[in-house]
Amino acid sequence: MKTFKISGADLACEERGTGELLILVHGAVGDYRTWEGVLDTFAARHRVITYSRRWHHPETSAGNGAGYTHDSHAADLIELITSCGGGPVRLLGHSYSASVCAVVAVQRPDLVRSLVLAEPSLFSLLLTRPMGAIALAQTAAAMMHITPLMRKGQPEQALTEFLKAVIGPAGFERLPERARAVMFANVHTLGPMLNGMSAGNSFSAKQAARINAPTLLVEGELTTKLFQLTMKELAGAIPNAERTVVPGVGHGLHLETPDAFSGVALDFFSRH
Repeated sequence: MKTFKISGADLACEERGTGELLILVHGAVGDYRTWEGVLDTFAARHRVITYSRRWHHPETSAGNGAGYTHDSHAADLIELITSCGGGPVRLLGHSYSASVCAVVAVQRPDLVRSLVLAEPSLFSLLLTRPMGAIALAQTAAAMMHITPLMRKGQPEQALTEFLKAVIGPAGFERLPERARAVMFANVHTLGPMLNGMSAGNSFSAKQAARINAPTLLVEGELTTKLFQLTMKELAGAIPNAERTVVPGVGHGLHLETPDAFSGVALDFFSRH
């Protein structure tokens, strides 16, 4: 493990392989170890960096959570890219950090050669869609008891309930034990992440339309309605985006079937 010093923070990372730079950005309650199942596969063709976002393992506290937003994590990623030579680079993000990668592609198109977005949590795209509003309301209702659990000193139970609300009970059961262990090591970021999202991180279809890098949208066949609807909106907004569905998996994607996931991503990168 090595570190990058980014705006006063030491971000843990792992680097492997040679060639064009590919940065893997982990989702909520993850860290650089999230990508263990696909790292060697990607590193066979690329120079790969996987890093822990600010406040994530090996950090053990997110403080009061102030500043935990897509924009702040995007600023860190932009600084990381420039510290590695300034791009353009290939980006691959999952869930929360697929949203971070999308923000970077909008703000700094010069830094992004191509982009894989695996079920980004850009739920603000659904606010004006009736079906989307219903899916958002249902998910919010399922998560109402998570903050009280955190306040009662039951973070592990809160994380379990969060995962079940976001990826469904069946999706939670499909997660490998190693993936759950990594998530539990980052449970201290759950509250700040939820607070940051509820504070109004917005991403519009107009912003999505400004993504000019070749983009692949990846979703799991068994993912929840919330992510299905979000992917549909993105596919209609990002110019010339490709969309693919990985069969037999849910939101976990690279955690559930690493070979299938890395295969579709590498095929896309080889064509762009």
